[in-house]
Amino acid sequence: MLASAAIAVLALAGTAEAKTKVVIGQLDWPGSTAIEEVLKQVMTQYLGADVETIAAAQEALYEALDKGDGSVDIVADMWTDHLPEQMKNYVLPGGHQSILLNATPYLGTEGIFMPAYVQEKYGVKDLADLAKPEVAKLFDSDGNGKGEIWAGAVGWESTNHTQVRAKTYGFDKTMELTTVDQAVFLSQLKDAEDKQKPIVFYYWTPEWIFAKYKLVELQQPPFDGYTTEDAKGTDRYNPNGCYTFYQPAQRNDWLEASSIKCGQPPTRVNIAYAAALNKRDPKIGQFLKQVKLDADVVNQWILEMEVDQKPVEDVAKDWIAKNKDIVEKQWLAGVI
Repeated sequence: MLASAAIAVLALAGTAEAKTKVVIGQLDWPGSTAIEEVLKQVMTQYLGADVETIAAAQEALYEALDKGDGSVDIVADMWTDHLPEQMKNYVLPGGHQSILLNATPYLGTEGIFMPAYVQEKYGVKDLADLAKPEVAKLFDSDGNGKGEIWAGAVGWESTNHTQVRAKTYGFDKTMELTTVDQAVFLSQLKDAEDKQKPIVFYYWTPEWIFAKYKLVELQQPPFDGYTTEDAKGTDRYNPNGCYTFYQPAQRNDWLEASSIKCGQPPTRVNIAYAAALNKRDPKIGQFLKQVKLDADVVNQWILEMEVDQKPVEDVAKDWIAKNKDIVEKQWLAGVI
């Protein structure tokens, strides 16, 4: 009996030791927080993993994935088209290929938006329409003869992109670009929605406002390529393309030298994980490869967290419980 008990204890110890430790690197935006928690709960519940999270600067997270030492195993929300250096060094052939990506990215988007009721009432459809004084007047809230467009907050790179668009399309002459804090803008958007007033603004998905409000993007010519040197070697480089953008730090005449004559291409957003984790636990690697997210779903997760103040743990738990077919038959196909 003592021998049998000892064998049982050893078997249990072996099982405990076999539990794979997984470290998820935390990013500081709500969409990533939600994805991180969903992955954590699925790996814990279905794959018996011991999952923890760690916060660090984004660049450091990818360096840790590259090392493959288990200090960071997953970055749940890698905006791959915004990280050409990391892609070149760690993901693509010719680099270390130490970071793997899930097979199907979801698409993050950026653009200039307005509530659908504005378009339905006034017929404004194209971004270039903002250069027309009669259209700009619709967005003039202070009576100074110019409309207002929220370009983004001070210090955001996207705010500079909006400024270049204004110059290129000509609405820098008819519209004022405001740069109030995001929280102030969101209050302005709520007020406009409540009173059905015209408002136009830069924004991106995934974000909760797209789950709460009916919004439409102002149309631009289709994207056909970035022209600058830092885009060379990527699949979106075109020396004759429509998108020339320089950072203020790159050249003093960045605004004059930049020109954006088209829409922003969708940004591919992947789950990134260490090749070392894939070797350490192939089942977890297969699961991560097969996870397929949807921007509309992420929008809803953010809405529940940011507006409804629902804890992210409950958001993830409830979604997993209601979407077992997706989790078990798609994400975990061939794994469990």
